[in-house]
Amino acid sequence: MREPEMFEPMVKYLREQEYAILQVNKGKRTGPDIIAERAGRKLVIQMKGDSAAITTDWYTGLGQLLNNMDDKDADYAMAVSESYKRLVEAFPSYVKNKLKLTFFIVNDDGSVKSVD
Repeated sequence: MREPEMFEPMVKYLREQEYAILQVNKGKRTGPDIIAERAGRKLVIQMKGDSAAITTDWYTGLGQLLNNMDDKDADYAMAVSESYKRLVEAFPSYVKNKLKLTFFIVNDDGSVKSVD
């Protein structure tokens, strides 16, 4: 699934999880792609969809996410298409836990899975 197609299912999933959507940025400006909030806690999400350079885009997305980690009280996540599943699974758990990252996989059928 390409990145522009991922926004609708991701926003739907977040709303189902009782998040309020504060910002959706479909590449029109720099910064996070989605900012949501639940119980007073923000969730900042960087998204990456299918491309010809999955590995490069994975590392670009991680860099973008790290660059946007400017709120010590927020939670941070990457939402990626199914094509990134092996990269999510291979991501070092130490780093994921240290940075308190969550990964979401947006499947081709529009379903979303949280990978803790």
